[in-house]
Amino acid sequence: MSESLESVQVRSRKLIDGPIKVWLVIVALPLILIDLHVQLIALILFSALSLHASKYFLKLITVPLSFIILGVVVIMFTIDGKEIASFYFLKITDKSLETAINTLLRSFSAISALSYLVLTTTLPEFLSAIRIKGFLKEIMLLGYRAIQVLIEEFETLRISADARLGFSGIKKATKTTSMLSYILFLRAFEKVEKFERAKEARCYSGNFPILKFENKNSVFAISLLALLALGLLV
Repeated sequence: MSESLESVQVRSRKLIDGPIKVWLVIVALPLILIDLHVQLIALILFSALSLHASKYFLKLITVPLSFIILGVVVIMFTIDGKEIASFYFLKITDKSLETAINTLLRSFSAISALSYLVLTTTLPEFLSAIRIKGFLKEIMLLGYRAIQVLIEEFETLRISADARLGFSGIKKATKTTSMLSYILFLRAFEKVEKFERAKEARCYSGNFPILKFENKNSVFAISLLALLALGLLV
């Protein structure tokens, strides 16, 4: 069975831990959006931290980077300016190239920062850091747990169907997919009922207890943030 994101988060190696890790990324994101030098520094720092945390980083960024690269290619051929190169009826201009590079760098930097947060921070730890309470916290935790359960359930069904050659051919794959969707829909109701009974058995009173997480290597985190801020002065 494929590794879940939650297991990756728990087993990841964290040079920085605790609420300060969350706030490092939150404060870094606005800086990344406004300055080129900060983007270069952030891309190097957060990519290195993410790779150190888990090799799952390379898998995590595959999909968003694919969309970004496709978008950047479109930008390169759709902005007017002084022509630099042409391919038949398509033209690359100085402005389109500059915009494409800026967009690519800004997006890569932001994704590297968010990826580090995703790879090393579970939802309870994130909520503890930003101090969300009440109804919103309850909905987020319940939704998060429900999604995790359904993903695991779907993965089990998919592996079972694949072992029976349920995806060999378009016709079989279509039929199998529809059956899996139907079964997953029924399983979702069953899981909700079991989840409700589990909460009642544990005397659930409408408030999820969350552990308080201690900061680790706070000086290192502050140094990284100072380095990013220094990029504004360059």
